Amino acid sequence: MEASKGRTRNYGWVVIGAFLAIDAAIMGITFSLGLMLPLISDDLRMTLGQMSWLGAVNWEVSALLSIPIALRLSRYSPKALITISCLFEAPLLVAQGLAPNYWVLLLSRIAYMSVGLARFAARPTLIQQWFPKEKIPLVNGVLTVGMGLAGGSVVFFMGDLMNALGGWRDTFYLFGAISAVLLVLWLFLGRENPASGVREQAQGPGALKAVIRNRTLWLLGIGITGDMLCFGAMETLWPTYAVREGFISLDQASFCEGLSYFGFTAGSVLGGLMTMRLGRRKPVLWASGLLLPVVTTGILSSHSFPVLASLWFLWGCVELYYPVIMTIPYELPGTKPHEVVLATAFVYTVFTAGSGMGPLLAGHVAEAIGLEKALLVTCFFPLLLFAAGLMIPETGPRAGNRRTT
Repeated sequence: MEASKGRTRNYGWVVIGAFLAIDAAIMGITFSLGLMLPLISDDLRMTLGQMSWLGAVNWEVSALLSIPIALRLSRYSPKALITISCLFEAPLLVAQGLAPNYWVLLLSRIAYMSVGLARFAARPTLIQQWFPKEKIPLVNGVLTVGMGLAGGSVVFFMGDLMNALGGWRDTFYLFGAISAVLLVLWLFLGRENPASGVREQAQGPGALKAVIRNRTLWLLGIGITGDMLCFGAMETLWPTYAVREGFISLDQASFCEGLSYFGFTAGSVLGGLMTMRLGRRKPVLWASGLLLPVVTTGILSSHSFPVLASLWFLWGCVELYYPVIMTIPYELPGTKPHEVVLATAFVYTVFTAGSGMGPLLAGHVAEAIGLEKALLVTCFFPLLLFAAGLMIPETGPRAGNRRTT
């Protein structure tokens, strides 16, 4: 019996690996949009405001739809949800490559980001089916590291890839083909574990109210929003600023942003080790919240490529907190297993809302004060993460009886 359980749990890593491949492909093409925008805007004659809206769509669709989709789709099989999501992603990527104008590109981008959310609604149930509670931080850490490595590789080589393929349109076609391959991979490797006793459940109003009333989630959300606002603005508009100012090329901007994702991988590992060693979650939030404004303002103050490359890598390194925020929903006292889906969706909602607000804020403020100053304003918002870390209760294993909601 024990051997059977061991094989079942080991296969959970195969399932998570297949899920990670799908997630990484989506994140790679999502994170790369800022690097594609200089070419897209020249081809489609987009204004700075249109560029900022296109960048915001990457995140605001998730912010608006994560919770409604979790409410509607959590009753369905995780494997089916991910399969359906993959089925629509490939043609929608091709549609973006075929876009004759800004509006077609915007609408196809909205559709692509919307169908991709089905996989996120399946993630918590899938993890709980295959892994015991004490291993969930490890699983989230692996998913975070894998996403960082894969996403970083895509961003890192995006400039060279567009040059090799002859532009941005063929890049979308390539990712459409990759999505089709990943669909086949998931059909063969994706499985559920009915022996776990964890079932898909419909989410009622009571479950949503329990999540929305959770003070810890709101405070955490404010902190995350502060950091992601800066990230969304810089990731989307810094390449355009840097290339137009002429101090680096598009290939070098791609190199810099790609390094940030490799740094993010290292930071996620470091953050996970810190929180495991300390038995606490809050210190990781404090460290990130204090260091991020220093690094991001340094990026805007430098025009040296070696310095910029180092600072972008360092930025990723100080993003220590991502595995922590994806683990806290599982640790909130009184949260039932089926409510974790909504709690995770809530965290992802504020995470993506902040990312979408960044380019919108910077893009429109830039029209009044210039793009560099607009980006600089966003660099101080990560201090909200430090403030949130001070106010939320500790949920880690050393929190003891002080845990509250």
